[in-house]
Amino acid sequence: MVGSGIGALASAIDLAARGCRVLVIERASSAGGKAQATRIGGVEIDAGPTVLTMPWVFDELFDAAGGSFRDAVALDRATILARHAWIDGARLDLHADRARSAEAIGEAFGAREARAYSDFCDDARRIYETVEEPFIRSQRPTFASIVKHAGSIGLSAFARIDGMRTMWRALERRFADPRLRQLFGRYATYCGSSPFDAPATLNLVAHVEAEGVYRVRGGMRALAAALEDRARALGVEIVYDTAVDEILVRRGRAWGVRAGGEIHEADAVVFNGDVSALGAALLGHDASRAAPPTPRDARSLSAVTFA
Repeated sequence: MVGSGIGALASAIDLAARGCRVLVIERASSAGGKAQATRIGGVEIDAGPTVLTMPWVFDELFDAAGGSFRDAVALDRATILARHAWIDGARLDLHADRARSAEAIGEAFGAREARAYSDFCDDARRIYETVEEPFIRSQRPTFASIVKHAGSIGLSAFARIDGMRTMWRALERRFADPRLRQLFGRYATYCGSSPFDAPATLNLVAHVEAEGVYRVRGGMRALAAALEDRARALGVEIVYDTAVDEILVRRGRAWGVRAGGEIHEADAVVFNGDVSALGAALLGHDASRAAPPTPRDARSLSAVTFA
């Protein structure tokens, strides 16, 4: 396993629970990847993600690995999902309670926009419910598997996922006020995309947030620590302060890595890093064939965060 971000730790837990011997190699001094903290004036502040959604993912991961996520990590459900401010003085809080959010939107932008928000939430829920099984919960969705699943819910359901227009187009049709289009268009940036290019299907993120936004007691580092503890309990070996210099490939298949001057052989290699690093041959020329290079001007920026 190359890297020890949240995805790598989850993969390590899953593999170890299935009986695999797992070695994680991390160039930093601690696990977590982007879920790191910085200390300012004696106070530890999350330097990456700050909240958690869809905790059921971790519930199921820990359950399958003989543990309890809720025993390992303390969560507090946020009553205010997000606080927004515009340079013109407008302010808007989105609440965990949908009715309160609609009321706040009505007070700030008018009754028409409050109704539009309620309709938007209904659409987001329908999209999520349609794609949850064939996309979100599917390991490797294919056209055939999607069509097979559609047979049980009706092919017409897929016409409702709004995948043939962009998020921005859908938001233009929904909200008259450009500030609300801007607000909900930010959901595309959660996966490094743009509302002007991403399909309107991604509006389902609004439903994900409505289902619950949670703060992790102790910060997101506590989440990484809990994952690390569960991995180690399953026998996962984690090596820090060691960079992987090369993913070794033979006859088109990865068979190990070179790290810290040593060769580590493996039946399979999991790379939990920026895919552009592979394409740029930062992990060796042979491994670069696994992904196309991404030009610098084509890379996306998720957010600029001030804490």
